[in-house]
Amino acid sequence: MNNKFQQQKEDALKGLSNARKLGEVDSDMLPLIECVNLLPDYYTTSTCTGRTSLFHDPGGKKDSGWVGKWHREVSCIEVCEALKNMPATGIIWFMHEPTIMHIVCRDLSAAGKLVELARNHGYKKVGILSYKDDRILVEVCGTERIDAPVAECGRMLVAGDYIGYLTELADKKFKKGMQRLDRFEKALRLLEE
Repeated sequence: MNNKFQQQKEDALKGLSNARKLGEVDSDMLPLIECVNLLPDYYTTSTCTGRTSLFHDPGGKKDSGWVGKWHREVSCIEVCEALKNMPATGIIWFMHEPTIMHIVCRDLSAAGKLVELARNHGYKKVGILSYKDDRILVEVCGTERIDAPVAECGRMLVAGDYIGYLTELADKKFKKGMQRLDRFEKALRLLEE
């Protein structure tokens, strides 16, 4: 199992290197990603600091997508500008999604340590997502979430003041998520010692 874990980790790190070259990695997550990947019993498969977005839902997965997406704090002006480009069909959702991390662990003991560490640093949604003989995947998620419909069929459902409120609220949730992420990263660094 250890040899297979090591090979999977090396493959994942090669994939990460390629994704970094293509600019597909959330840059604010890089310190944590590097920290986890230096630990002998862990490696990351996907991570995101969190994001605020305007999501177009036409009523099915086909043709759905983002009208606007930000992996950082965002201004009301940016959100309103993006809304000018909304499709004339479907629902536009204002969304804020929290931090999410998928971390593969060498064994059940390492997974247990990671779950405990994450819970002790403010993550309520954390646990083993999948368990196989050669792969134990732990998911760590924040809880700061917003899902609000703001437009339908090309027509705004809410006033600009409400968009401002949602944007402010999303920015507060993003800051809170980043602070928790920073504390978690510092705790992970102690595992290196």
